[in-house]
Amino acid sequence: MYETVKVVKGYEIKRMKGTRGAYHVNVREGKGFREFHTFRTIKAATEFIETTL
Repeated sequence: MYETVKVVKGYEIKRMKGTRGAYHVNVREGKGFREFHTFRTIKAATEFIETTL
């Protein structure tokens, strides 16, 4: 089960409930296809969203 930590530009930064140090950003999702990136910190995930997406 995932919980949303932060929302940046419409993208949710999620982590596995009860864990720290692994944050996921779903870039595309649908019809059995899923592209996501994993980061060690919330700051790194936020920076990725702001610069790349």
